[in-house]
Amino acid sequence: MKQRRFKANGLALSCLDYGGEGNPPILFLHGGSANAHWWDFVAPSFADCFHALALDQRGHGDSDVPREWGYGTRHYVSDLEAIIDSWGLGAPVLVGHSMGGHNTLVYATRHPEKLRAMVAIDTPPDYTERAVEFLRSMADRPARRFGSLAEACASFRLLPRETTAPREILQHVARHSFRETPDGGFTHKIDRRTMIREPLDVWDELARITCPALVVKVTRSPLLDIEVARRMASAMPCGALAEIDEGFHHVMFDNPSALIATLKDFLKDIR
Repeated sequence: MKQRRFKANGLALSCLDYGGEGNPPILFLHGGSANAHWWDFVAPSFADCFHALALDQRGHGDSDVPREWGYGTRHYVSDLEAIIDSWGLGAPVLVGHSMGGHNTLVYATRHPEKLRAMVAIDTPPDYTERAVEFLRSMADRPARRFGSLAEACASFRLLPRETTAPREILQHVARHSFRETPDGGFTHKIDRRTMIREPLDVWDELARITCPALVVKVTRSPLLDIEVARRMASAMPCGALAEIDEGFHHVMFDNPSALIATLKDFLKDIR
């Protein structure tokens, strides 16, 4: 695995490259307050058939932070447009989880001809007003500071909290989720302003997603209702629905093998 950087809208965005260069690209997009390393237990399994990459979206991980607030869906999608149009790798498969899945949906409504396929994992095509306000309230809280990386990792929690992930997976992700501060302490890598969202409602635009499209519903996750997932898949001309029974919202931690199998089954004829 190596690190690459892409330029988009004046920002340098960090991207993990898991290998498979020369194959068609598959780009993984993390959810809110996460980073590219959340795909470390999934993305490498695709390097045999795809050029597997995972992006730190703006304000997350090791990517740049915009000077002014710029974390609406339109900003993330504009970054994707800039990267995919200039990276020289060809049309990708775009795989997004949660917020990254929402960004994937919006990009796909605008540029289905630039995608080999798309996958939206446990994410709806809109956000409730309650969810937007909850996230905004979290943005107002000051960032916590820790005396050591070990102390920071011990504090690491998922949101939503429910998970069946092994401790070693959570600790691996935690180690990549904090950065050292000038005073020798540690703080979370995210810009807290990323929790101020301006999501888009794309219900009426799902029919524009003409590329092969998969909606993944994690059965035990409360974030995507099964009936909503069915409506999403049926609204897309080439849409399909897959369900993963074991695991919660963070399925790449709870059940990476099932997620890998689900994606491989969908992508078996897409090269």
